[in-house]
Amino acid sequence: FSNSFGQSFEKLLYSKKDQATYLINKNILANFELIKQIPNSNIVKMEVLKSKPKEVDRYAETYPNLSQYGLIIIEVSDFKMATKTQSEIRSFFGADANTNIYVDGYLLKKADYKIAVKSIKEIEIIKPNEQDLNDEKIINIWTLDKQNRLGNLNLERRKFQGEKGVN
Repeated sequence: FSNSFGQSFEKLLYSKKDQATYLINKNILANFELIKQIPNSNIVKMEVLKSKPKEVDRYAETYPNLSQYGLIIIEVSDFKMATKTQSEIRSFFGADANTNIYVDGYLLKKADYKIAVKSIKEIEIIKPNEQDLNDEKIINIWTLDKQNRLGNLNLERRKFQGEKGVN
């Protein structure tokens, strides 16, 4: 686990970079693609929350472990979307009730968070000692496409590969 901006975030070695977390109605984790599908007439309110660099995370108490790259909170009405609870996800994969669930590499610290089904791009089952020296099974749900997960790190790698003539 690593430290950043004076706040300790519980995250996996391979976790999202430079991407805000999207929350619908304060407890449904989503991605930008799903947000674009919500009709403007159903959006009641939208907030962008971001702590200043090197400042203690002001949103850690309300949204623990989700705000390293900022939060975009969207309040919607009359918009139906399929969601999965953390318990449903654990049950589907035959995991016990104590199995930690991560989204985009960040530990979900509140049991009432749900995941929008249309936002799920990939689900990883990380076995004990496979990553970050974890001593238990972990479920990590990616809401980002592979090319968008590492943010600027991907751009730098592509730039470097382009300079070397490797594509």
